[in-house]
Amino acid sequence: MNKCDYLVKTFSRTKRKDYENYILTAIWHKIDNVNIKPVSQQYVKRKNGSHALMDLYFPQLHIGIEVDEAYHLGNQEADNLRMDDIISAVNEESIDDFVCLRIDATRTIDEIHHRINEVVSIIQEKEVKTPLRWLTYEEELDEIKQQDYLSIHDEVSFKDIKDIVNTVFGKNAKSYQRSWFRVLDHTWLWCPKLSIIVDGNTKSVANGWLNYLAEDWSYIDESHQDETIVEQRKANHLEEMNLNRKRAVFAKYKDNLGFNRYRFVGVFQSAGLSPEDENCVRYYRVEDRVRIVKDVQKIAKG
Repeated sequence: MNKCDYLVKTFSRTKRKDYENYILTAIWHKIDNVNIKPVSQQYVKRKNGSHALMDLYFPQLHIGIEVDEAYHLGNQEADNLRMDDIISAVNEESIDDFVCLRIDATRTIDEIHHRINEVVSIIQEKEVKTPLRWLTYEEELDEIKQQDYLSIHDEVSFKDIKDIVNTVFGKNAKSYQRSWFRVLDHTWLWCPKLSIIVDGNTKSVANGWLNYLAEDWSYIDESHQDETIVEQRKANHLEEMNLNRKRAVFAKYKDNLGFNRYRFVGVFQSAGLSPEDENCVRYYRVEDRVRIVKDVQKIAKG
């Protein structure tokens, strides 16, 4: 997607919110710099563990903007988040210079424009001090390859499983149809579709598999709607524990533009059955980063 298409799609997400659309597009046009990348409807995980919605977020500058309209003034904390929102959320704790700027849409037009100008000035002040690069997806993958590790705090996502394996684990594959396979001696790649919660009940979106990720990403509970498969998994997880297998987990979700993506949520290891539900195998996160394989020849050595 080129910049023009991206920008049109991004700002079209606010078209049904009149005040928000007016304010955000005014800010964007006053900034007048197409090298700054905006992200609309971006959830942020606060340092206290709660989530809040940024109506517009500039990831290069670490600046978020919230528009307070009458119906949600002073009540921007998010309840009942979709799992997609939890996975794609920006982690405020990992960003030292994160700033949230608020605009009260209930004020007079003159006051709103005065605040818009204040916000634009803050953005432009930080803009001149920040190297701005709007990378293509391919450039993002190349940058990841230069890192020693991929962390859960890295704000990167992958379009497909092939890109994960080639970029992180040193492969040179054309495609992958599976979402679970070995990539290192004791490490398996797992790209689960996470279950959704409807009326308090967990619903499968992946051929009967029930994969629940904790909001803080500290564990995953895995089960299935088929009781036969549940019993098989309860038996097989013991082998997984004995062999000291780990799972590098890249959870599948839809990004803020509605595209399927995969994000690294940690390395997990089975610790037995879930204390909440004995029909689930529990995997605890044991590492928050994974080493990037530089040499394909070394991949079998782990």
